[in-house]
Order: sequence, then C-alpha cells, then structure tokens
Amino acid sequence: MAGTRCFALLLLISCSMIAAQTTDREAVKFQRLEQSVAMIREGRLPQAESLINSVLSGAPRDADALNLLGVVRAQQKRTIEAEQLFRRAIGVAATHFGAHLNLAELYLTTQRPQQALPVLLAAHRLAPDRPDINLNLATLYEGQREYELAWEHLRLIPREAANADYFLRSLTSLLGLKRLDEAHRLALEVKESGALDAEARARFAILLAEGGLSDAALNLLEAALNRTPESVPVLYALGIINGSAKRYEKADEYLSEVLRARPDDVAVLRAIAAVARATGNLEKSLANLMHARRVAPDSPQVLYDFGATALQMDLFLDALPVFEQLHQLFPREPAYLYALAAARLKKGERVEAERLAKIYVELRPRDFRGFYLLGAARHNLARYAEARSALERSLNLKSDPDTEYLLGLNFYKEGNRATSIEVLRRVISTLPDHAAARGALGVAYREQGDYKEARVMLERAVELDASDLRSHYQLGLVYAKLGEKESATKMFERADELRARQRNRESVILKLIDPP
Repeated sequence: MAGTRCFALLLLISCSMIAAQTTDREAVKFQRLEQSVAMIREGRLPQAESLINSVLSGAPRDADALNLLGVVRAQQKRTIEAEQLFRRAIGVAATHFGAHLNLAELYLTTQRPQQALPVLLAAHRLAPDRPDINLNLATLYEGQREYELAWEHLRLIPREAANADYFLRSLTSLLGLKRLDEAHRLALEVKESGALDAEARARFAILLAEGGLSDAALNLLEAALNRTPESVPVLYALGIINGSAKRYEKADEYLSEVLRARPDDVAVLRAIAAVARATGNLEKSLANLMHARRVAPDSPQVLYDFGATALQMDLFLDALPVFEQLHQLFPREPAYLYALAAARLKKGERVEAERLAKIYVELRPRDFRGFYLLGAARHNLARYAEARSALERSLNLKSDPDTEYLLGLNFYKEGNRATSIEVLRRVISTLPDHAAARGALGVAYREQGDYKEARVMLERAVELDASDLRSHYQLGLVYAKLGEKESATKMFERADELRARQRNRESVILKLIDPP
C-alpha cells in the first residue's frame, strides 16, 4: 500500500519532467516507467522488472527506475536488494520523495524503526504536510514514549485526512501526556461521529479504559452497540473493560455472547477464564482454558493461564509440566521461571524451588514477589533465619499482608512467639479477612492457653475459609478445652471430612484434565 502512494507521486514527477522534454528517447523512457507502474499494481512483477531494466540499461542512474525496481524487489521479499536500490535512488536524487517513503516503509515492515526514523524525518523535510509521513513519525515517537513529539506530528494532520490510526495514535499520545480532558473530548468526537468502524471503536475504547477513562470507554461502546447490536469487536471490548472494572457479571454476559458467535476464539476463551478466576470459579476457568488448549495447544499465553489456574486449584501435577515446557522454550522469561518455582514448591521440591527463586531474584532484584517465594522455599526447608532475611527483603520492597503473614509463621518456628503474635495481629489489622493469619493467630493463642481469643480467631478463620483443615481441627481442640463437647465433635468430624476430601481431591479433579 505504501508503494501505491509512492507510485502516484512518481507519476506526477515524471509527468512534469516529460512535459519539459522534447526528445523521443525521454518519451519512451517515461512510457516504459508508466507501464511498469501499472504492471506492479497488477502484480506482474517479472514484466515490470523487464521494462525497468530496459530503462536502466540506457540510464543506470535514473532515480525513478531505481526506485521502482526497489519496489519490485521489496514485493519479492528481497529486502536487502530493495534497500540498496532505494538508497541508490536517493543518492542520485536527494529530493526523491518516493524513494524516501519506500525506504522508510521497508524499514517499518521489517521491524527496523530506528533506521526508519531518520529516513522519515528526511521525507518530512521534503513534504512536511503529508499525512502519511506525519502519522508514521507519530507512531515511531509513541513507540519510544516520546508523546510530545508524536503529538506535534499528529497536529499537522488535517481532520479530513484522519483515519482510524490517527484517532488511536492521538488517544495514546494524549493519555501518555496525561491530558485526560483532551482525551475525553476526543472520545466524545469519536462517539458522535462515524469516523471509526466497529473494530476501530473497540480498540479505541480499550485504550481509553487502559488510560483510566473506563466510564467514557463504556459509554462509547454502548453507543456503538446501539448502532451494531451484534458487533463482535464491540461486545468483546465491553467484556474486557467490564472485567477490568471488576463488573464481572456484565463482563461474563458480553464475553459469553461473543463466544456463542466464535466458539473457538482463543482470546475470548482466555478472557472468560480470567473473569471466572477472578470470581473464584476455578472449575469454569479451567474448563475454558482446556478448550483453548485444544484450539491452540502451543500458545504460551494459553499454557501459562492453564498452569496458573491449575496451580491455584492445587493441581500442581498438572501445572508443573506446563511450566516446565514454557521454561524450556523461554528459559530467561521471568514469569515462567517464577511459575515453575511456585509449582516445584507446591510439589514439595523445595531445594529446586529455592534454586529457581534465586535465579528469579537475580533477574528481577526489585520484585518483592521473588524474595517472597525465596523466603517461602527456605521456610519449608526449615532454614528459618535465611527465610526471615528474604521475607524482610521482600517487605522492604513492598508491604504485603501475605509476606507479613509468612514472616509471622517464621518467627513462630524460630521460637519467637511474642513477635509472631505481634506480626500476625498487624496482618489482621491491615487485612481483617486474612483467613490464614486468623488461623495461625488462633493456634498461637491456644498454645498460650488463651482459649477465648483462640476461639474468636479460629471461628472467624473457618468462616472465611471453609476448607481450612488445620483451623477446623484447632477449633475442635479449643471447644474441647472449653468443655463444648458437641461443638468439638462437629469440628473434628469436619476436619476428618476435609482430610479425606483433600487426600482424594487430586484424583477427582484430574479427570477433567486432557491427556498430553
């Protein structure tokens, strides 16, 4: 497409040149170049090449011919030759706009933005008002997070030349510059105009929501949905944005409608799984990810989501091979390394989990989660002093109730009961519904003989987490000490039930897992 834009300009230049020429030779050259342009447009590259070479045989430094031969080579995927030809054309005629534009497009399509930038700037000096040049420059500057420079070029594009990319780039720049009022006005303009089709409106809305303007994004999409009630891109965007805003019921409603239209769409399956995971419906999440794996068995994103959900369900035997596969494919990818370490720890492979966690903290020394995982591995290895050091390092990077909870347990294991109780109380003060912290504090109180406080903590713990075996058993002990035999019996029976269920849970849920 870029080549087509350049051809039009080339013909204008050639026409002006031929108008000033009177020789038959110049007329023949122009006619051959004009014919070659038509052939390129029709995809008749060998015939075009033959005509262009006939011109170059008599005029080897003809910039128009060199540029057109460069276009042929680019369409033949012979990019090195194409680049050389465009550069030769520029060397012959430094003001040849078509060669500049084609060379820039070649760099952009071959993922070489740094090389494209100076060429586009040179083209901009030749034609500062060209919308395509300004849009390409804005896109490059956005990629470098140079939003002010991007906006300068976007402002040069007249509204009548604005396309979908213009509106998307404009929104990205305004959000990057924190000019939210202008971003909001742009959203109103898009909402009230017919400037964008449904797919572009959906992309625009998702960008808007990512920039913190979720309500404006939803308003735009709801207006678009009134125009096109069955638009899949609009419904999908509504699902994604509602999910990000934690409006999970609406998100599931929209995404399920999309899934009915596209039952094998991997992105939709992952999005529904994410909503289900966020609402605690792990079985639904896993079922959708199993479907996604059947459709895209080698997708790293699907594999990671599947592994993370399985791990959350304590199906570490299913999560582990997935994360091993990802780690083998991408050995330096921190997310996969971290997940593999967590799966190893779940499986009881504590030494290997520690080794992997140490590599992770070397890769991401400012990530509190890495030191948390390292501390957890060392805690499980009963190396409590080292565990404490890692957990305190994690808390220095970021305050986190789960890390503080594990630190409280670690103090308890070290025999520092008073500090443990102090830390666990602090966790509950920060996060009153932290079930594990309440359970651990209840155990500490029971062992101190403070059965009244132990009862309060443990009753709330089992209320928050009905599957917590330890808290149920410990509450049974407390009831027994308080002489409440009937309540104690109920708790012990519940603990036995949980123990049997958790022992058999793996084999029951494994029936849902597809064989490798």
